[in-house]
Amino acid sequence: MEIKIILGLIAALLALISSYIYIKDIFRGNTKPHTYTWLIWAIVTTIAFFGQWVSGGGPGSWATGVAALVTIFILILSLKGGYGTKDITTFDKVCLILAIISILPWLITESILWSVILATSIDLIAFFPTMRKTWFAPYSESLGSMYVDAVKHSLSISSMGIYSPVNLIYPAFVLLTKFVIIGEIIFLRKFKSKNVELRNF
Repeated sequence: MEIKIILGLIAALLALISSYIYIKDIFRGNTKPHTYTWLIWAIVTTIAFFGQWVSGGGPGSWATGVAALVTIFILILSLKGGYGTKDITTFDKVCLILAIISILPWLITESILWSVILATSIDLIAFFPTMRKTWFAPYSESLGSMYVDAVKHSLSISSMGIYSPVNLIYPAFVLLTKFVIIGEIIFLRKFKSKNVELRNF
């Protein structure tokens, strides 16, 4: 079995493990997913998976495919299960509108590279509401799943069938955002009380 296939399988497995940790924390009431963020991520990750697949991503796209299914499930939980955060601000609404507006040129562009760049930009916009929520409530995100996600994305990049900007820009960016939010959570948890936070969010 080729090393890229092995890495791709491990990355997909880590995607499942990370998802299990995150969803378990949701049901325990410790993690409050932001509906706007997960709505955009569900759209972007699904299209990014198909983009990677048709561009020769191979095993490196498997983890993205698993992530796409999970983001849709978490989105449903945040909407129907009442597990999402109630902390929705005007800033979050602006981010949602900007992300939705950006989806149209992303879908109609004929350049695969520009499509990936736009998808990455949309993902960044979607990331801001969760970063803002985490700033005020660092215990409302699952740190354990973030660690696993970081390893998963690293393996996903390593197992790409073809190394090209089209296949690497999106997962590399997502990996960077994971490092950012991990640092944010670790830093802010030193100054926040978990019990007070969970009552407010």
